[in-house]
Amino acid sequence: MFSAPIIRCSLYRVRGVCHQLLTNQTRKSSPKLPLVGSACFHLESANAAKLFVDRENKHAHDVLVNSLKPYQIFRYEESVENVLQSSELPELVSTANFTNVNMEELFNAFNELAQYCIHTNTCISDKRFEQFCQYFCEQTHHLNDEQLLATLRLLSKLPEEASVRELNYMQLWNNLDVECCRRIERWSSDQLLLICDAWYTLNLARFAEFVWEALRKLGRKIRRMSPEHLVQAMFYCNVLRRSVFEMFDFEVNLARHIDNMSLQELGVMAMGFFKTQTPIRNPELLDHLFKRLIANIETVEDITLVSILKVLRYSSKLPQVPQMMELMDTLQTQISRLSLMSCLHVALFGVELQCCHDGVLELVLQRFNDEIENARLKDMERICLAISVFNYRSPTGVEQELCAKIMKLLETKVDEILKYPRCFVCCLHYLTLCGYHNEEMLTSVLDARFIAHAYGNNKIFGRELFNLDSFVKINLKNTGYAGNQLPEKMRRTMGKLLTQYIPERNQKFRLNHTDRILLEIKETLGCILRPNTFKHILPHFERPDVVISYDNKQRKALPLAAVCPADYNGEILTRDLLLGESESSEVNTVAIVIAGWNNVVKDKERFTGLFEMKLKQLRLLGHKPVVIYWHEWRKQETPLDRQHFLKRKLTTAINL
Repeated sequence: MFSAPIIRCSLYRVRGVCHQLLTNQTRKSSPKLPLVGSACFHLESANAAKLFVDRENKHAHDVLVNSLKPYQIFRYEESVENVLQSSELPELVSTANFTNVNMEELFNAFNELAQYCIHTNTCISDKRFEQFCQYFCEQTHHLNDEQLLATLRLLSKLPEEASVRELNYMQLWNNLDVECCRRIERWSSDQLLLICDAWYTLNLARFAEFVWEALRKLGRKIRRMSPEHLVQAMFYCNVLRRSVFEMFDFEVNLARHIDNMSLQELGVMAMGFFKTQTPIRNPELLDHLFKRLIANIETVEDITLVSILKVLRYSSKLPQVPQMMELMDTLQTQISRLSLMSCLHVALFGVELQCCHDGVLELVLQRFNDEIENARLKDMERICLAISVFNYRSPTGVEQELCAKIMKLLETKVDEILKYPRCFVCCLHYLTLCGYHNEEMLTSVLDARFIAHAYGNNKIFGRELFNLDSFVKINLKNTGYAGNQLPEKMRRTMGKLLTQYIPERNQKFRLNHTDRILLEIKETLGCILRPNTFKHILPHFERPDVVISYDNKQRKALPLAAVCPADYNGEILTRDLLLGESESSEVNTVAIVIAGWNNVVKDKERFTGLFEMKLKQLRLLGHKPVVIYWHEWRKQETPLDRQHFLKRKLTTAINL
């Protein structure tokens, strides 16, 4: 987004609307960005050579390093130690005379140069070394395997470069990468994993081609791998964050060796499955992970716990809900010892299946309420997601106190908002579902400049932005809100991209359970009230509803207005748009809404926050929602049962 590596902006706050003015330097290099708060900030491009180092990968690598099992680890202490450290440049480097120099002499000169750089804290990118490094790179194909490995060790001990693309440094690692790739076919699995570890230690695993190519070769025999090779190969898949072969083979081999692996090793495997976006499909394997985690819940480390929770959350379906609740029961006693990040993943554990453990969520929210000042923007967004999905209302009111604190803290997160703008938009959306909003922040994220920064110019907008604009148009309509709103053209684009097709019989798209129920309801309703129509009254919600315009005085259904907007145009359908000239206090607009299993918090008598918002917005627009639960409809065995059922439901909204 920004052409300059460093952007310095001063933000000025104006009552009601956030106007941020960029400095002259920024005006020339990047568009203005409206942001919340009043502060000076610096957004710097972190481009150090030591990239992609994070706590999760470091922990996983430490598991391999500290294990007594025969993992192939690239160790620093095995580097060449025979050359004395010197403050003098090697003669071969200073003279750049390479006539009659054999490979042994050249390698020793590179060794001496590396020791010189280490001793004097000089970067290898120094221009004095350019000729020598260029010649050395031209001769790397003459290095034997031991010299090649020793060269990588020396490279790992050199002073850190400002960038992986610095002069000399990039030439060296790039040529060594090419040479390693040439030897893949003749190297054994142990050698391949060792060199992979060397590139990981150099923090170049995601730049070098070798790791990718080596894993492709190892992928030919995943099912025959030893447990140690399996874990280490999965670790590098995790580092690359991409699957390089059939990940199901990992699952098959893991099921065979799982009893021989420690919980930490299982954490490494779980991390790999999650980062490569590979769910575990074997229910017995999932069951084993649940049992192992429950058995070791008092001693499991935070990162191992989070890794296993992530893959269990990603892989679990409805049959795993009892095991999820059993795990949550055991986790309830551990919340006080876990880190805030681990607590966050515990709270998110049942989000996909709308499976909420109120006792655990209460404890996690109390932890967040006490330590929210230490939380990142991403953490705030995720905890708001949990509160909104579970539509949780604590007896102590802790979720209200927490949401109020987050609203205030967002004003101080300017740097993070610039770096993760979509995260900020999502956080505001989840807060609206929890009953909290800030008009100044809403007008900021609906500003065209901020939208361009957050979503780019490819018009691939997120549903969270569509929801926020609709919240402004419906919930804040009568509050005097005078801030930004999305233009009609953008809403039309969103309506086309984010709204599901209206279901039909014999269409080319496969119908899901909810679509079939919608069609059955419409067809049954046709025997009672005609006309009835599928409409997206609220286009920011994917699924349409069955809409009836009913005249209570004449006791009959009326057709919708001829000027009613076409489908998929992103327009919110008010009573005026649906009824046209038929608009009258005697005419009700009824929306029959399906409450699927994913709209209800499991085993709780409440809807999810998003579904609750849909019902609220329908009422604010003057419509009368009639909710039909999916399980209630399934109980109706005959067409006559269904008609009687619909009549009972409709009498709560209209004078049928």
